[in-house]
Amino acid sequence: MKEIVTGFVVFSLFVLVGCSRETAPNTQPSTKSQSSGNSFDALSKYLVTTEGGKVSTLSKRAGNPKYIAIYYSAHWCPPCRAFTPKLVEWYNEFKPKHKDFELVFASSDKDEAAMLEYMTEMKMPWPAIRFSEKKESGVDEYAADGIPYLVLLNAEGKNLTGTQGNEWQPPAELLKKIEKIVEDKK
Repeated sequence: MKEIVTGFVVFSLFVLVGCSRETAPNTQPSTKSQSSGNSFDALSKYLVTTEGGKVSTLSKRAGNPKYIAIYYSAHWCPPCRAFTPKLVEWYNEFKPKHKDFELVFASSDKDEAAMLEYMTEMKMPWPAIRFSEKKESGVDEYAADGIPYLVLLNAEGKNLTGTQGNEWQPPAELLKKIEKIVEDKK
């Protein structure tokens, strides 16, 4: 009985707090928007679809987006597996009404096969950062120290939803922030 209670407590903590990423937490606020001014199409060269196909440009896919949300998640993370179906449902309702918005998956999985399996299993309709090029893409600078996590960027790469030091925030709360920001800018 003690093992069952202990297991439930551990699982509950995962659900409440999220999974810890295996990379060091980002302790500095993002300065990418002030320094590089990268466009979303620069990110496009790192994107793949669920089938592993290359995304030509985000402009062609998303109609010249003004906003990109990056979703940090992993197949092995129980809270991620609980949240991702909700995110898919949200995206399928939100995206058609907001052509200037796109979502991109940044996997914290162990390998590309696990990432693609997770994307397929969860029916993720958005592109992902190619597993082998995640560090090169620069998206880790926006990550928090836990997953699942979402962050919204504008076209200049400015972090619109992160906190000082990119502390982890519950993704359901971030969806509300994303909705408000994107809706207010219409």
